[in-house]
Amino acid sequence: MTELDFVLLTVYFLCVTYVLYQMVTSFNDEFTIWLDQDYLNEQLETLNLREAVGISFKFENRYEFDKLKKLQIRINNKLQDQAIYVDWDYCAMTDQYEPPRSRRITRGVAGNPTDVFPRQAFSAIAPGKTLTEDLFAEDMLSRKDGSSALQGDETVLSFKKPAKTASAAKKRLYQDFMNGEALFKFELYLVLRFMGFGASAGGDRVSIVCRLNVRKLDWTAGLPWNPKFP
Repeated sequence: MTELDFVLLTVYFLCVTYVLYQMVTSFNDEFTIWLDQDYLNEQLETLNLREAVGISFKFENRYEFDKLKKLQIRINNKLQDQAIYVDWDYCAMTDQYEPPRSRRITRGVAGNPTDVFPRQAFSAIAPGKTLTEDLFAEDMLSRKDGSSALQGDETVLSFKKPAKTASAAKKRLYQDFMNGEALFKFELYLVLRFMGFGASAGGDRVSIVCRLNVRKLDWTAGLPWNPKFP
């Protein structure tokens, strides 16, 4: 092998390595998300609501980092003689970012809303029925100009690499998550109001914490022969 052959072979292997690296990087941006059902059941048991309320979320099997732009919640009223009310203005979303933050919840409404500042009307869930709503954090919504409708342009979670000035804890959380070594957890504080016999005049409010777990998938999940749906 001549010296030129050696150089060409080295360049070839470097090019192949670079292409493989870019391929892995392009696939390395997917995650799965699910409700911590055990944590929810413990609360419902403590509040004596297991036979009154059912809560679930609709998720796909996996998402790319920039695709989860809302939470779709389902709240089932298991009671047969009493409505349940959801007080949206008392709900919030929190996460593990440093510093931890609390975000106002806004539900999707019909029409073309242009503002999120007014108080939100509560939702009534009739006995034996299920309410399905699309939820956004207020900071996810934006509009092109002062008269256009609000749209959920941002994602529920940001997977951007922390800035150099970020805290060590935030950098460590991000790195552990990206390496698949730790879950990212965030919580939806859902406030329900019960009215009727035995309740106060304005109804009794109950706060239920829905904990959602996020796990980054290995880059191989993004390969074409691994479909997103079963």
